[in-house]
Amino acid sequence: MSRPQGIGPGDRFRVRIDASKCDGQGVCGLVAPELFSFDRYGYAYLVDGVQDVLDADDSARRSAIEAEATCPRLAIVLEKLGPAPAAAGGAPVAPAATRPPVPADWSDDRRRLHVGDAVETLDDWKAAGGFGPVERERLWADAEAFGLRGQGGALFPVVSKWRQLDGARDAVVLVNAAEREPGTMKDRYLLAHRPFLFLDGVRLAALAVGATKAVVAVDEDHADIADGVRTALAAAGPVMDGVAVDVTLVPAKYVAGEETALIASVQGGPPLPKWRPPYPSTAGLNGKPTLVHNAETVCQIGLIGARGAAMEATTLFTVGPFGGPFDVVERPFGYSLAALLSECGYGTAGSAGAIGAVIVGGYSGGVVAPDRLEVAMWNDPLKSVGASLGTKSVQVVPAERCPVEVVASILEFFGGETARQCPPCERGLPDMAAIVRRLERGEAQTGDMDDLSTFMGTLAGRGICRLPDGAARVALALLANFEDHVASHLAGACPLVAVGP
Repeated sequence: MSRPQGIGPGDRFRVRIDASKCDGQGVCGLVAPELFSFDRYGYAYLVDGVQDVLDADDSARRSAIEAEATCPRLAIVLEKLGPAPAAAGGAPVAPAATRPPVPADWSDDRRRLHVGDAVETLDDWKAAGGFGPVERERLWADAEAFGLRGQGGALFPVVSKWRQLDGARDAVVLVNAAEREPGTMKDRYLLAHRPFLFLDGVRLAALAVGATKAVVAVDEDHADIADGVRTALAAAGPVMDGVAVDVTLVPAKYVAGEETALIASVQGGPPLPKWRPPYPSTAGLNGKPTLVHNAETVCQIGLIGARGAAMEATTLFTVGPFGGPFDVVERPFGYSLAALLSECGYGTAGSAGAIGAVIVGGYSGGVVAPDRLEVAMWNDPLKSVGASLGTKSVQVVPAERCPVEVVASILEFFGGETARQCPPCERGLPDMAAIVRRLERGEAQTGDMDDLSTFMGTLAGRGICRLPDGAARVALALLANFEDHVASHLAGACPLVAVGP
Protein backbone atom coordinates (compact mmCIF):
# COMPACT_ATOMS: atom_id res chain seq x y z
CA MET A 1 0.00 0.00 0.00
CA SER A 2 1.27 3.46 -0.75
CA ARG A 3 1.46 6.70 1.18
CA PRO A 4 -1.59 8.98 0.74
CA GLN A 5 -1.17 11.02 -2.41
CA GLY A 6 0.80 14.22 -1.91
CA ILE A 7 2.11 13.44 1.59
CA GLY A 8 5.86 13.03 1.89
CA PRO A 9 8.11 12.04 4.78
CA GLY A 10 8.72 15.65 5.82
CA ASP A 11 5.14 16.94 5.59
CA ARG A 12 2.83 18.12 8.34
CA PHE A 13 -0.71 16.80 8.01
CA ARG A 14 -3.95 16.40 9.89
CA VAL A 15 -6.26 13.42 10.28
CA ARG A 16 -10.01 13.31 9.95
CA ILE A 17 -12.58 10.50 9.86
CA ASP A 18 -15.33 10.19 7.26
CA ALA A 19 -18.10 8.99 9.56
CA SER A 20 -20.17 7.77 6.60
CA LYS A 21 -17.51 5.14 5.85
CA CYS A 22 -16.39 4.02 9.32
CA ASP A 23 -17.70 0.49 9.94
CA GLY A 24 -16.50 0.05 13.52
CA GLN A 25 -13.89 -2.62 12.78
CA GLY A 26 -11.41 -0.77 14.98
CA VAL A 27 -8.23 -1.46 12.99
CA CYS A 28 -7.14 2.17 13.38
CA GLY A 29 -7.19 1.89 17.16
CA LEU A 30 -4.86 -1.10 17.01
CA VAL A 31 -2.42 0.58 14.62
CA ALA A 32 -2.50 4.02 16.28
CA PRO A 33 -4.04 3.87 19.79
CA GLU A 34 -2.53 7.29 20.57
CA LEU A 35 -4.69 8.85 17.84
CA PHE A 36 -8.01 6.98 17.78
CA SER A 37 -10.64 5.93 20.29
CA PHE A 38 -14.15 4.50 19.98
CA ASP A 39 -17.70 5.17 21.05
CA ARG A 40 -19.99 2.54 22.55
CA TYR A 41 -20.84 1.22 19.07
CA GLY A 42 -17.22 0.77 18.06
CA TYR A 43 -17.07 3.72 15.64
CA ALA A 44 -13.81 5.66 15.60
CA TYR A 45 -13.17 9.23 16.62
CA LEU A 46 -10.00 11.25 17.18
CA VAL A 47 -8.57 11.70 20.65
CA ASP A 48 -8.35 15.21 22.07
CA GLY A 49 -5.23 17.08 21.07
CA VAL A 50 -4.49 14.79 18.14
CA GLN A 51 -2.87 17.57 16.10
CA ASP A 52 -0.40 18.32 18.88
CA VAL A 53 0.48 14.63 19.02
CA LEU A 54 1.03 14.49 15.25
CA ASP A 55 3.19 17.60 15.27
CA ALA A 56 5.35 16.40 18.15
CA ASP A 57 5.75 12.68 17.61
CA ASP A 58 7.43 11.01 14.60
CA SER A 59 6.04 7.60 15.48
CA ALA A 60 2.51 9.01 15.66
CA ARG A 61 2.86 10.38 12.13
CA ARG A 62 4.01 6.98 10.90
CA SER A 63 1.10 5.33 12.74
CA ALA A 64 -1.39 7.74 11.16
CA ILE A 65 -0.15 6.84 7.68
CA GLU A 66 -0.35 3.12 8.49
CA ALA A 67 -3.88 3.57 9.87
CA GLU A 68 -4.97 5.28 6.65
CA ALA A 69 -3.43 2.51 4.57
CA THR A 70 -5.04 -0.31 6.55
CA CYS A 71 -8.52 1.15 7.16
CA PRO A 72 -10.81 -1.37 5.38
CA ARG A 73 -13.38 1.23 4.35
CA LEU A 74 -11.01 4.17 3.63
CA ALA A 75 -12.71 6.13 6.40
CA ILE A 76 -9.47 7.79 7.50
CA VAL A 77 -8.41 10.83 5.50
CA LEU A 78 -5.02 12.55 5.77
CA GLU A 79 -4.79 16.17 4.62
CA LYS A 80 -1.51 17.94 3.97
CA LEU A 81 -0.88 21.11 5.96
CA GLY A 82 2.77 21.90 5.31
CA PRO A 83 6.31 20.91 6.30
CA ALA A 84 6.52 18.89 9.51
CA PRO A 85 8.90 19.78 12.33
CA ALA A 86 12.21 17.95 12.04
CA ALA A 87 12.65 14.94 14.26
CA ALA A 88 15.26 14.89 17.00
CA GLY A 89 18.70 15.48 15.55
CA GLY A 90 17.21 16.99 12.38
CA ALA A 91 16.24 13.66 10.84
CA PRO A 92 13.06 13.61 8.72
CA VAL A 93 10.08 11.46 9.58
CA ALA A 94 10.73 7.89 8.48
CA PRO A 95 8.52 6.86 5.56
CA ALA A 96 5.85 4.24 6.00
CA ALA A 97 6.38 0.86 4.37
CA THR A 98 6.00 1.16 0.60
CA ARG A 99 6.68 -1.11 -2.36
CA PRO A 100 10.36 -0.99 -3.38
CA PRO A 101 11.10 -0.23 -7.03
CA VAL A 102 11.16 -3.23 -9.35
CA PRO A 103 14.73 -4.01 -10.43
CA ALA A 104 15.10 -3.52 -14.15
CA ASP A 105 17.43 -6.49 -14.51
CA TRP A 106 15.43 -9.07 -12.54
CA SER A 107 16.39 -12.65 -13.28
CA ASP A 108 15.75 -16.00 -11.65
CA ASP A 109 19.28 -16.21 -10.27
CA ARG A 110 18.26 -13.54 -7.73
CA ARG A 111 15.52 -15.61 -6.13
CA ARG A 112 15.35 -15.64 -2.33
CA LEU A 113 12.44 -18.00 -1.64
CA HIS A 114 12.21 -20.45 -4.54
CA VAL A 115 14.76 -23.28 -4.69
CA GLY A 116 13.27 -25.33 -7.51
CA ASP A 117 12.61 -28.95 -6.64
CA ALA A 118 15.31 -29.06 -3.98
CA VAL A 119 14.46 -29.63 -0.32
CA GLU A 120 16.45 -27.49 2.07
CA THR A 121 18.42 -29.10 4.91
CA LEU A 122 19.28 -27.61 8.27
CA ASP A 123 22.91 -27.26 7.19
CA ASP A 124 21.81 -25.49 3.97
CA TRP A 125 19.95 -22.82 5.89
CA LYS A 126 22.61 -22.41 8.58
CA ALA A 127 25.23 -21.96 5.84
CA ALA A 128 23.04 -19.19 4.39
CA GLY A 129 23.05 -17.34 7.71
CA GLY A 130 20.01 -18.94 9.30
CA PHE A 131 19.46 -19.59 13.01
CA GLY A 132 22.03 -16.98 13.97
CA PRO A 133 21.74 -14.68 17.00
CA VAL A 134 19.39 -11.76 16.35
CA GLU A 135 18.57 -8.89 18.70
CA ARG A 136 14.88 -8.10 19.01
CA GLU A 137 15.43 -4.38 18.45
CA ARG A 138 17.40 -5.04 15.28
CA LEU A 139 14.72 -7.39 13.98
CA TRP A 140 12.03 -4.75 14.50
CA ALA A 141 14.15 -2.08 12.84
CA ASP A 142 15.05 -4.25 9.85
CA ALA A 143 11.45 -5.41 9.33
CA GLU A 144 10.23 -1.81 9.39
CA ALA A 145 13.01 -0.55 7.12
CA PHE A 146 12.32 -3.38 4.68
CA GLY A 147 8.62 -2.50 4.70
CA LEU A 148 7.53 -6.05 5.44
CA ARG A 149 3.83 -6.71 4.98
CA GLY A 150 1.72 -9.75 5.73
CA GLN A 151 1.54 -12.21 2.84
CA GLY A 152 -1.84 -13.74 3.63
CA GLY A 153 -3.72 -11.25 1.46
CA ALA A 154 -4.26 -8.09 3.50
CA LEU A 155 -0.70 -6.68 3.27
CA PHE A 156 -0.96 -5.47 6.88
CA PRO A 157 2.35 -3.98 8.12
CA VAL A 158 4.13 -6.66 10.13
CA VAL A 159 5.66 -4.29 12.66
CA SER A 160 2.21 -2.83 13.32
CA LYS A 161 1.06 -6.32 14.30
CA TRP A 162 4.07 -6.72 16.57
CA ARG A 163 3.38 -3.36 18.13
CA GLN A 164 -0.11 -4.54 19.13
CA LEU A 165 1.46 -7.24 21.31
CA ASP A 166 4.35 -5.19 22.63
CA GLY A 167 4.53 -5.78 26.38
CA ALA A 168 1.89 -8.53 26.33
CA ARG A 169 2.35 -11.45 28.73
CA ASP A 170 2.13 -15.10 27.64
CA ALA A 171 1.97 -14.20 23.95
CA VAL A 172 1.55 -17.01 21.41
CA VAL A 173 2.46 -17.16 17.71
CA LEU A 174 -0.08 -18.81 15.39
CA VAL A 175 1.12 -19.52 11.84
CA ASN A 176 -1.63 -19.80 9.26
CA ALA A 177 -0.50 -22.47 6.81
CA ALA A 178 -4.09 -23.64 6.13
CA GLU A 179 -3.92 -22.65 2.47
CA ARG A 180 -7.46 -22.96 1.05
CA GLU A 181 -7.65 -20.21 -1.57
CA PRO A 182 -8.22 -22.05 -4.89
CA GLY A 183 -5.22 -21.77 -7.19
CA THR A 184 -2.78 -20.95 -4.37
CA MET A 185 0.07 -23.23 -3.28
CA LYS A 186 2.95 -20.91 -2.30
CA ASP A 187 2.74 -21.74 1.42
CA ARG A 188 2.69 -25.47 0.75
CA TYR A 189 5.75 -25.03 -1.46
CA LEU A 190 7.63 -23.18 1.29
CA LEU A 191 6.80 -25.69 4.02
CA ALA A 192 7.77 -28.60 1.76
CA HIS A 193 10.94 -27.08 0.27
CA ARG A 194 12.11 -24.46 2.81
CA PRO A 195 11.19 -26.04 6.18
CA PHE A 196 14.21 -24.66 8.04
CA LEU A 197 13.82 -21.13 6.71
CA PHE A 198 10.21 -21.43 7.85
CA LEU A 199 11.10 -22.65 11.35
CA ASP A 200 13.73 -19.93 11.72
CA GLY A 201 11.00 -17.43 10.86
CA VAL A 202 8.78 -18.95 13.55
CA ARG A 203 11.63 -18.56 16.03
CA LEU A 204 12.11 -14.91 15.10
CA ALA A 205 8.39 -14.09 15.09
CA ALA A 206 8.29 -15.43 18.65
CA LEU A 207 11.32 -13.30 19.52
CA ALA A 208 9.59 -10.21 18.10
CA VAL A 209 6.69 -10.44 20.57
CA GLY A 210 8.32 -12.26 23.45
CA ALA A 211 6.53 -15.57 22.87
CA THR A 212 7.83 -18.99 23.88
CA LYS A 213 5.10 -21.04 22.17
CA ALA A 214 4.03 -21.26 18.54
CA VAL A 215 1.37 -23.26 16.73
CA VAL A 216 1.53 -24.08 13.01
CA ALA A 217 -1.91 -24.80 11.52
CA VAL A 218 -1.97 -26.92 8.36
CA ASP A 219 -4.97 -27.96 6.27
CA GLU A 220 -5.97 -31.55 7.06
CA ASP A 221 -5.88 -32.36 3.35
CA HIS A 222 -2.11 -31.82 3.48
CA ALA A 223 -1.09 -33.99 6.40
CA ASP A 224 2.10 -34.91 4.51
CA ILE A 225 3.18 -31.27 4.66
CA ALA A 226 2.55 -31.23 8.40
CA ASP A 227 4.61 -34.40 8.83
CA GLY A 228 7.50 -32.81 6.93
CA VAL A 229 7.46 -29.78 9.23
CA ARG A 230 7.46 -32.06 12.28
CA THR A 231 10.47 -33.94 10.91
CA ALA A 232 12.32 -30.66 10.31
CA LEU A 233 11.36 -29.47 13.78
CA ALA A 234 12.94 -32.54 15.36
CA ALA A 235 16.22 -31.65 13.64
CA ALA A 236 15.98 -27.91 14.41
CA GLY A 237 14.99 -28.27 18.07
CA PRO A 238 18.40 -27.33 19.54
CA VAL A 239 18.52 -24.04 17.57
CA MET A 240 14.91 -22.92 18.18
CA ASP A 241 15.96 -20.85 21.23
CA GLY A 242 13.48 -22.59 23.48
CA VAL A 243 10.42 -21.84 21.34
CA ALA A 244 8.03 -24.79 21.62
CA VAL A 245 6.27 -25.45 18.31
CA ASP A 246 3.14 -27.54 17.83
CA VAL A 247 2.04 -28.56 14.32
CA THR A 248 -1.70 -29.20 14.12
CA LEU A 249 -4.25 -30.01 11.41
CA VAL A 250 -7.39 -27.92 10.88
CA PRO A 251 -10.56 -28.60 8.84
CA ALA A 252 -10.36 -28.28 5.07
CA LYS A 253 -12.75 -25.33 4.92
CA TYR A 254 -12.17 -22.08 3.05
CA VAL A 255 -13.41 -19.96 5.94
CA ALA A 256 -11.01 -21.75 8.33
CA GLY A 257 -8.26 -19.50 6.95
CA GLU A 258 -9.83 -16.42 8.57
CA GLU A 259 -7.83 -15.77 11.74
CA THR A 260 -10.62 -16.01 14.31
CA ALA A 261 -12.02 -19.13 12.61
CA LEU A 262 -8.52 -20.58 12.56
CA ILE A 263 -8.16 -19.98 16.29
CA ALA A 264 -11.51 -21.68 16.91
CA SER A 265 -10.36 -24.69 14.83
CA VAL A 266 -7.04 -25.01 16.65
CA GLN A 267 -8.95 -24.96 19.93
CA GLY A 268 -11.07 -27.88 18.72
CA GLY A 269 -14.21 -25.99 17.79
CA PRO A 270 -15.96 -25.45 14.44
CA PRO A 271 -14.22 -23.02 12.05
CA LEU A 272 -16.56 -20.08 12.61
CA PRO A 273 -15.34 -16.48 12.40
CA LYS A 274 -15.98 -14.27 15.44
CA TRP A 275 -16.96 -10.64 15.74
CA ARG A 276 -14.08 -8.35 16.66
CA PRO A 277 -13.14 -6.85 19.08
CA PRO A 278 -11.65 -8.53 20.98
CA TYR A 279 -8.88 -9.04 18.46
CA PRO A 280 -6.48 -11.99 18.56
CA SER A 281 -3.73 -9.61 19.67
CA THR A 282 -5.71 -9.10 22.88
CA ALA A 283 -7.50 -12.42 23.39
CA GLY A 284 -6.68 -15.09 20.83
CA LEU A 285 -5.61 -18.70 21.18
CA ASN A 286 -6.86 -20.00 24.55
CA GLY A 287 -7.53 -16.41 25.54
CA LYS A 288 -3.88 -15.36 25.24
CA PRO A 289 -2.50 -12.48 23.16
CA THR A 290 -1.83 -14.06 19.78
CA LEU A 291 0.29 -13.00 16.82
CA VAL A 292 -1.21 -14.49 13.64
CA HIS A 293 1.10 -14.63 10.62
CA ASN A 294 0.81 -16.30 7.23
CA ALA A 295 3.40 -18.99 6.40
CA GLU A 296 5.12 -16.89 3.73
CA THR A 297 5.24 -13.92 6.11
CA VAL A 298 7.14 -16.11 8.57
CA CYS A 299 9.61 -17.09 5.83
CA GLN A 300 10.14 -13.42 4.96
CA ILE A 301 10.89 -12.76 8.65
CA GLY A 302 13.44 -15.58 8.53
CA LEU A 303 15.16 -13.97 5.54
CA ILE A 304 15.27 -10.58 7.23
CA GLY A 305 16.77 -12.14 10.34
CA ALA A 306 19.53 -13.75 8.29
CA ARG A 307 20.21 -10.94 5.80
CA GLY A 308 18.86 -7.70 7.21
CA ALA A 309 16.74 -5.12 5.43
CA ALA A 310 18.93 -4.65 2.34
CA MET A 311 17.17 -7.17 0.09
CA GLU A 312 14.95 -7.01 -2.93
CA ALA A 313 11.30 -7.45 -1.99
CA THR A 314 10.32 -10.62 -3.85
CA THR A 315 7.41 -12.96 -3.36
CA LEU A 316 5.92 -16.17 -4.68
CA PHE A 317 3.15 -16.32 -7.28
CA THR A 318 1.12 -19.42 -8.13
CA VAL A 319 0.59 -19.42 -11.90
CA GLY A 320 -1.38 -21.77 -14.14
CA PRO A 321 -4.56 -22.30 -16.14
CA PHE A 322 -7.87 -21.79 -14.34
CA GLY A 323 -8.36 -24.87 -12.18
CA GLY A 324 -4.71 -25.99 -12.53
CA PRO A 325 -2.17 -27.47 -12.75
CA PHE A 326 -0.03 -24.76 -11.21
CA ASP A 327 3.60 -23.75 -10.85
CA VAL A 328 5.15 -21.55 -8.18
CA VAL A 329 7.41 -18.75 -9.43
CA GLU A 330 9.25 -15.92 -7.69
CA ARG A 331 9.18 -12.31 -8.83
CA PRO A 332 9.57 -8.86 -7.23
CA PHE A 333 6.52 -7.08 -5.89
CA GLY A 334 5.20 -4.70 -8.53
CA TYR A 335 6.30 -6.93 -11.40
CA SER A 336 4.30 -6.55 -14.60
CA LEU A 337 1.41 -9.02 -14.86
CA ALA A 338 1.86 -9.12 -18.65
CA ALA A 339 5.57 -9.93 -18.29
CA LEU A 340 4.88 -12.62 -15.69
CA LEU A 341 2.32 -14.30 -17.95
CA SER A 342 4.57 -14.11 -21.01
CA GLU A 343 7.51 -15.58 -19.09
CA CYS A 344 5.27 -18.44 -17.95
CA GLY A 345 4.26 -19.20 -21.55
CA TYR A 346 0.88 -17.51 -21.86
CA GLY A 347 -0.27 -15.26 -24.67
CA THR A 348 2.80 -15.65 -26.88
CA ALA A 349 3.21 -17.28 -30.27
CA GLY A 350 3.34 -21.05 -29.97
CA SER A 351 2.47 -20.84 -26.27
CA ALA A 352 -0.44 -22.09 -24.21
CA GLY A 353 -2.77 -19.92 -26.27
CA ALA A 354 -4.52 -16.59 -26.21
CA ILE A 355 -5.70 -15.18 -22.89
CA GLY A 356 -9.42 -14.55 -22.36
CA ALA A 357 -9.20 -13.34 -18.74
CA VAL A 358 -6.94 -13.68 -15.70
CA ILE A 359 -8.08 -14.41 -12.15
CA VAL A 360 -5.60 -12.48 -9.98
CA GLY A 361 -5.27 -12.90 -6.22
CA GLY A 362 -7.28 -16.10 -5.94
CA TYR A 363 -11.05 -16.33 -6.20
CA SER A 364 -11.27 -13.39 -3.79
CA GLY A 365 -8.96 -11.26 -5.90
CA GLY A 366 -10.77 -10.33 -9.10
CA VAL A 367 -11.00 -10.86 -12.86
CA VAL A 368 -8.73 -8.89 -15.20
CA ALA A 369 -9.67 -8.42 -18.85
CA PRO A 370 -7.06 -9.36 -21.51
CA ASP A 371 -6.62 -5.75 -22.62
CA ARG A 372 -5.62 -4.63 -19.09
CA LEU A 373 -2.71 -6.92 -18.34
CA GLU A 374 -0.07 -4.17 -18.41
CA VAL A 375 -0.48 -3.60 -14.70
CA ALA A 376 1.93 -3.82 -11.78
CA MET A 377 1.38 -6.67 -9.33
CA TRP A 378 0.60 -4.51 -6.32
CA ASN A 379 -2.71 -3.66 -4.68
CA ASP A 380 -3.18 -0.06 -5.79
CA PRO A 381 -2.58 -0.71 -9.53
CA LEU A 382 -4.58 -3.95 -9.40
CA LYS A 383 -7.56 -2.18 -7.84
CA SER A 384 -7.73 0.01 -10.94
CA VAL A 385 -8.42 -3.10 -13.05
CA GLY A 386 -10.87 -4.75 -10.64
CA ALA A 387 -8.52 -7.10 -8.77
CA SER A 388 -6.20 -7.30 -5.76
CA LEU A 389 -2.89 -8.97 -4.95
CA GLY A 390 -4.60 -11.30 -2.47
CA THR A 391 -2.85 -14.67 -2.21
CA LYS A 392 -0.87 -13.94 -5.40
CA SER A 393 -2.59 -16.63 -7.42
CA VAL A 394 -2.63 -15.97 -11.17
CA GLN A 395 -5.08 -18.20 -13.06
CA VAL A 396 -5.35 -17.88 -16.82
CA VAL A 397 -8.72 -18.33 -18.48
CA PRO A 398 -8.17 -19.24 -22.15
CA ALA A 399 -9.82 -17.14 -24.82
CA GLU A 400 -12.07 -20.06 -25.79
CA ARG A 401 -13.59 -20.33 -22.29
CA CYS A 402 -16.53 -18.14 -21.33
CA PRO A 403 -15.80 -15.67 -18.51
CA VAL A 404 -19.47 -15.74 -17.48
CA GLU A 405 -19.23 -19.49 -16.85
CA VAL A 406 -15.99 -19.00 -14.89
CA VAL A 407 -17.49 -16.30 -12.65
CA ALA A 408 -20.59 -18.43 -12.07
CA SER A 409 -18.41 -21.29 -10.82
CA ILE A 410 -16.48 -18.93 -8.53
CA LEU A 411 -19.66 -17.50 -7.01
CA GLU A 412 -21.03 -21.01 -6.51
CA PHE A 413 -17.82 -21.86 -4.67
CA PHE A 414 -18.28 -18.87 -2.35
CA GLY A 415 -21.93 -19.73 -1.81
CA GLY A 416 -20.96 -23.26 -0.80
CA GLU A 417 -18.15 -22.20 1.54
CA THR A 418 -20.05 -19.66 3.64
CA ALA A 419 -20.03 -20.18 7.41
CA ARG A 420 -23.78 -19.46 7.33
CA GLN A 421 -23.58 -16.89 10.09
CA CYS A 422 -24.46 -13.73 8.16
CA PRO A 423 -27.44 -13.25 5.78
CA PRO A 424 -25.40 -11.63 2.96
CA CYS A 425 -23.33 -14.83 2.73
CA GLU A 426 -25.86 -17.46 3.69
CA ARG A 427 -28.68 -16.23 1.47
CA GLY A 428 -27.26 -13.58 -0.83
CA LEU A 429 -24.27 -15.37 -2.34
CA PRO A 430 -26.18 -18.47 -3.52
CA ASP A 431 -28.84 -16.19 -5.01
CA MET A 432 -26.22 -14.16 -6.88
CA ALA A 433 -24.49 -17.33 -8.09
CA ALA A 434 -27.83 -18.53 -9.45
CA ILE A 435 -28.27 -15.25 -11.34
CA VAL A 436 -24.89 -15.58 -13.07
CA ARG A 437 -25.56 -19.22 -13.87
CA ARG A 438 -28.87 -18.19 -15.48
CA LEU A 439 -26.93 -15.54 -17.40
CA GLU A 440 -24.55 -18.22 -18.67
CA ARG A 441 -27.51 -20.29 -19.92
CA GLY A 442 -29.01 -17.27 -21.67
CA GLU A 443 -32.00 -17.19 -19.30
CA ALA A 444 -31.27 -13.98 -17.33
CA GLN A 445 -33.05 -10.67 -17.75
CA THR A 446 -31.74 -7.12 -17.57
CA GLY A 447 -33.36 -6.77 -14.15
CA ASP A 448 -31.26 -9.69 -12.92
CA MET A 449 -28.11 -7.74 -13.78
CA ASP A 450 -29.44 -4.73 -11.90
CA ASP A 451 -30.04 -6.95 -8.86
CA LEU A 452 -26.55 -8.43 -9.14
CA SER A 453 -24.89 -5.03 -9.44
CA THR A 454 -26.89 -3.53 -6.56
CA PHE A 455 -26.33 -6.45 -4.21
CA MET A 456 -22.61 -6.79 -4.95
CA GLY A 457 -22.15 -3.04 -4.68
CA THR A 458 -23.36 -3.11 -1.07
CA LEU A 459 -21.26 -6.07 0.13
CA ALA A 460 -17.91 -4.45 0.92
CA GLY A 461 -17.13 -4.63 4.62
CA ARG A 462 -20.24 -6.59 5.56
CA GLY A 463 -20.30 -9.86 7.44
CA ILE A 464 -18.03 -11.13 10.17
CA CYS A 465 -15.19 -12.45 8.00
CA ARG A 466 -15.40 -10.26 4.87
CA LEU A 467 -15.77 -13.32 2.63
CA PRO A 468 -18.39 -11.47 0.51
CA ASP A 469 -15.80 -8.84 -0.52
CA GLY A 470 -14.07 -11.29 -2.86
CA ALA A 471 -17.35 -12.41 -4.41
CA ALA A 472 -18.29 -8.79 -4.98
CA ARG A 473 -14.99 -8.00 -6.71
CA VAL A 474 -15.39 -10.95 -9.10
CA ALA A 475 -19.02 -10.19 -9.97
CA LEU A 476 -18.48 -6.44 -10.43
CA ALA A 477 -15.38 -7.07 -12.57
CA LEU A 478 -17.48 -9.30 -14.83
CA LEU A 479 -20.06 -6.54 -15.30
CA ALA A 480 -17.45 -3.81 -15.83
CA ASN A 481 -14.78 -5.62 -17.88
CA PHE A 482 -16.80 -8.06 -19.96
CA GLU A 483 -19.79 -5.99 -21.05
CA ASP A 484 -19.91 -7.55 -24.51
CA HIS A 485 -20.07 -11.07 -23.06
CA VAL A 486 -22.79 -10.06 -20.63
CA ALA A 487 -24.80 -8.37 -23.37
CA SER A 488 -24.54 -11.42 -25.64
CA HIS A 489 -25.67 -13.74 -22.87
CA LEU A 490 -28.61 -11.44 -22.09
CA ALA A 491 -29.52 -11.73 -25.77
CA GLY A 492 -29.55 -15.50 -25.34
CA ALA A 493 -26.21 -16.73 -26.70
CA CYS A 494 -22.58 -16.93 -25.64
CA PRO A 495 -20.35 -15.05 -28.14
CA LEU A 496 -17.84 -17.90 -27.98
CA VAL A 497 -20.31 -20.46 -29.34
CA ALA A 498 -20.31 -20.63 -33.11
CA VAL A 499 -23.69 -19.85 -34.58
CA GLY A 500 -24.79 -22.15 -37.41
CA PRO A 501 -26.24 -20.97 -40.75
